[in-house]
Amino acid sequence: MGAYSLAVQTGYPMNPFTFGNPIKDPTHFYGREAEIRQITNRLLSSAHESTSIIGERRIGKTSLLYHLSHPEVSARLGLTPDKFCLVYADFQGLTDITPTRFWQRILKKMSRSVCDESLKPAIETLSGQESFDLFDLEDLFEMTQKKGLTVVLMMDEFEYVTQNPNFKGDFFGGLRALAIHHGVALLPATRRELVDLCHSDEIKGSPFFNIFANVVLRPFPLTEAIALVDGYETSLDETFSAEERAFILRLGGGQPFFLQIAGHYLVEAKSQGLRARPLFERVIADFDQQADPHYTYLWSHCTESEKITLLGILALNREKAKKSASHAERLQKMNPRAQLDVVPLGKRGLVVETDGKYALFSPSLERWVLREIMTAPGEEESPASVDEWLHKGGRDKVAPVKGNLPKFKKKYWPIVSNILTEVSFEVIGATVFDLLLKTVV
Repeated sequence: MGAYSLAVQTGYPMNPFTFGNPIKDPTHFYGREAEIRQITNRLLSSAHESTSIIGERRIGKTSLLYHLSHPEVSARLGLTPDKFCLVYADFQGLTDITPTRFWQRILKKMSRSVCDESLKPAIETLSGQESFDLFDLEDLFEMTQKKGLTVVLMMDEFEYVTQNPNFKGDFFGGLRALAIHHGVALLPATRRELVDLCHSDEIKGSPFFNIFANVVLRPFPLTEAIALVDGYETSLDETFSAEERAFILRLGGGQPFFLQIAGHYLVEAKSQGLRARPLFERVIADFDQQADPHYTYLWSHCTESEKITLLGILALNREKAKKSASHAERLQKMNPRAQLDVVPLGKRGLVVETDGKYALFSPSLERWVLREIMTAPGEEESPASVDEWLHKGGRDKVAPVKGNLPKFKKKYWPIVSNILTEVSFEVIGATVFDLLLKTVV
């Protein structure tokens, strides 16, 4: 009996592709080999160095921390429990946490993680105190250091600490002292670089942020994306066709979260007997519904300049008549800040670069952007409204393309006009869904 039919008859969750929760089972974790190697090498160095893990939400930061802290994985990496005490703590949503509560939370988890039973009484005694200072913490970590232990604090969503005004400079100074002198290594995970997530200039200038090497989680390279899809596929009796596998990889765009969504809905649609175009249509519709709020979040956290650059990249890749000038040169004409924008956009995983050409990470995101900026039929602004907008803003250079502006929402005219003067937006007039289906399949 095949996996699809078994799932239907028994009601058991046979779909191997899952999304929404972090990966906890190391057999289901794929990729991040280079990042794991860098983090591990720094921990195993003589100085037991700290590393800051940076990545957009849903890129896999929590899954990576879970993976590193799993006993079998950590032992295989050389982080054995007799030498390393790995302490995972999640600070998401803790907007009112204080330094005392921070350390109480850390110490309680440390008590459960430490392998040396002789250390537990001291840890539990300190965690039960209503207040303590840096000297108390130094005394405790000197004890662990004398036992040959390096305590690794794996602090997920650490921006809830750095952006919290309850945490002053002395807290970060103390944490830095523990990391440098008392056998503590830090692995904070945040959406942006730590120095950009501070609640004040005083904290931003703290030497605390100088002890980290940054590891940025980007979309998977193709080899790791294929490994993820092939790995999950092994539990299915009916394997994917080459076209179906390429479909998942294109739709997911190297982002593990979106690859899981694409694989999940492909398996679900096949279990309902769909094949060929109806199969892909169903997957795209389900994928889009699930991905839309995430795209909204990503777009809302882009600057106006970054939005211009994203639209410019989209337009260049949809242009029928390709020009000899490089993407970098043409983007620069649309937006003088384009070359600065592609760096953070690449770090966040929204943009990928191949042989000097930029692209949005998924055609699904392209579709979302088009739907976001374009007006619905019957809701276009009038030519008189366009003329008024041009006249008030002194935008004479945009006049040659003013006939295209009503196709876009008025709030995006300042952004779109920069692009229309440089490139013909060939997607105009095509239905968004057909464009996406043609691109993916």
